[in-house]
Amino acid sequence: MQEKKDKKKTDRSNSTRKIIRFEDDLLELIEQQAKKDGDSFSGWVKAACKMRLGK
Repeated sequence: MQEKKDKKKTDRSNSTRKIIRFEDDLLELIEQQAKKDGDSFSGWVKAACKMRLGK
């Protein structure tokens, strides 16, 4: 579990920033698909994670 840090006033409640590295080819495929779906990159990744989790 990630350490709890004090949030700045500009940070969103109930969310945590997480740094993740993607291989270039995977990143390109995600960006292309997100664009086709009319979604943002983060929206597409969140939906894929929820799908993987079975939600």
